[in-house]
Amino acid sequence: MKDKEINKKVINLISEVLNVKNLSSKASQENTEQWDSLAYLSIIAKLENEFKIKINQKNINNFGSIKKIVDEIKSCLTK
Repeated sequence: MKDKEINKKVINLISEVLNVKNLSSKASQENTEQWDSLAYLSIIAKLENEFKIKINQKNINNFGSIKKIVDEIKSCLTK
């Protein structure tokens, strides 16, 4: 899967969870009010389901931005 495809899927999934239209690829917990701890857990579960991956728990704490999430998914997909 290409980087653009992963990025688009992640943005769409997070937009859906947060109920935010036109979510920027620069979105993060710090600049997106709806991205709270409950949404965070829902995002992780949906990512694992969508990409058929298991995200390492020690890496979950680094998921504060879309870029970091995309990087982790790419890492999981190449394993």
